[in-house]
Amino acid sequence: MSYTMVTYTVKPGREEENAALVRAVFAELEQTRPEGFRYAVFQVPGSRQFVHLYTGEGAASGTLQQLPSFQAFIEGAQDRHEQAAAFAEPELVGDYRTFGSADG
Repeated sequence: MSYTMVTYTVKPGREEENAALVRAVFAELEQTRPEGFRYAVFQVPGSRQFVHLYTGEGAASGTLQQLPSFQAFIEGAQDRHEQAAAFAEPELVGDYRTFGSADG
């Protein structure tokens, strides 16, 4: 299983635009329902910072980049972002039903 975390800050006044583009990605994921892929996006309260966290197994890791809605999201990212996206592949230390099955 691989984990990828992406953090960035959007320019003032661009928070809702960014969130709407993210919601479009989730709408497409609901339609396509890719296997072996989990994805969450958070906005840090009281800030313009967004955190994307996705996990995948094998070929599923490229799932997100192939979605037309995600292509639309990244198309204007450089203009929307005040702070460029920082990518990390964190090491999982512990997990309780977040990334595995509901059975633990």
